[in-house]
Amino acid sequence: MSRQWMTAPALAVLLATGCNKDESPPGAKPAPATVTAAVPESALTTITLSSEAQKRLGIETAVMERRTIARTRSVGGEVIPAGGAQITVTAPVAGTLGGDTGVPSVGSPVAKGQVVLTLVPLAPAERDVRIEAERAVRETEGRQEMAAKRAERARQLVRDGSGSQRAAEEAQAEFVVADAALKAAKERLALASRTVSASGAVPLHAPRAAVLRTLHATPGQSVSAGAPLFDLVALDTVWLRVPLYAGDVETVDRRAAAMVFPLGAGSEAKGMSANPISAPPTADPTTAGIDVFYSIVNQARSLNPGQRVTVRVPLRTREESLAVPRAAVLYDASGGTWVYEARDGGVFVRHRVEIVDVVGDAAVLRQGPAPGTRVVTVGAAELFGTEFGAGK
Repeated sequence: MSRQWMTAPALAVLLATGCNKDESPPGAKPAPATVTAAVPESALTTITLSSEAQKRLGIETAVMERRTIARTRSVGGEVIPAGGAQITVTAPVAGTLGGDTGVPSVGSPVAKGQVVLTLVPLAPAERDVRIEAERAVRETEGRQEMAAKRAERARQLVRDGSGSQRAAEEAQAEFVVADAALKAAKERLALASRTVSASGAVPLHAPRAAVLRTLHATPGQSVSAGAPLFDLVALDTVWLRVPLYAGDVETVDRRAAAMVFPLGAGSEAKGMSANPISAPPTADPTTAGIDVFYSIVNQARSLNPGQRVTVRVPLRTREESLAVPRAAVLYDASGGTWVYEARDGGVFVRHRVEIVDVVGDAAVLRQGPAPGTRVVTVGAAELFGTEFGAGK
């Protein structure tokens, strides 16, 4: 009796298992993913505008074509001072620096001839050079005046018949010598006045308009003759050092101008033109790089030494590529690039494009509509807003 009660539950389990067995055919597997209502991308990007709406938006179009374009390559570059643009001013004599007031701050621009520091010489002879020059002028003025009176008296005696012509000529020669000595003394005084102040200090001028880069000594400090005092660097024109891989140097057109852009600048940024120059050859064996140099006019001093920039160098090769005006290219929120194809009947279709380069006003494409396609150049942004309901 107990054996019958033990087998009844087991039988019930077997019956339940048999009823719940999967009835799907053997070998069938469920799909990993299922897409319903799939729509191609082009079917979602068609806009139809009335002729009045097209006029209101000012739609303009251009034809895509294949052009022979000189390609470019974007590489990194470093801004450096131009050759000869950095000047170090040294102490002409040993002395003590003055000018504790009015000393330009490091980084500030200085004009040509502006006094940056003053130097009080230690040797009395050097300190009193202006005083000696003034004394020499006064002395030669007295001699010149005395010689002029002596020559006049000698000429008067010749006219009166009581003097010799030889004595008059000798007196006139003494006057000429005294007059020349006076002119030389005045020139020495003018030179001393420019280089030495009335107190005996030597003003140190900026030899050219530049930026004060470094002060090696401060007012009140004693310096020896020849010691560096301050550095100036001119930034109106700067150089660009562009390291290129040795295997790519021959592909770059080193006679053509390059374009310079700030780091992170978008494709719409307007670059600055840089002209190739001849500079001392340099290279880096650790990176197999060869340096190429360009010169650029530094407008408003927007470039500083040591700054990294993007340089778009032209290549020697010219190839036929699909090109579209830059104004026709649109960017979405994810960075994707698009153009609008203009069809008959006011129909506009958005197409994805892939840009590989930007040369002048043309965007070079790797992928895009076929040549001969009319694309929107003016009003593309308005079409983009119309498609996505901007302003609603």
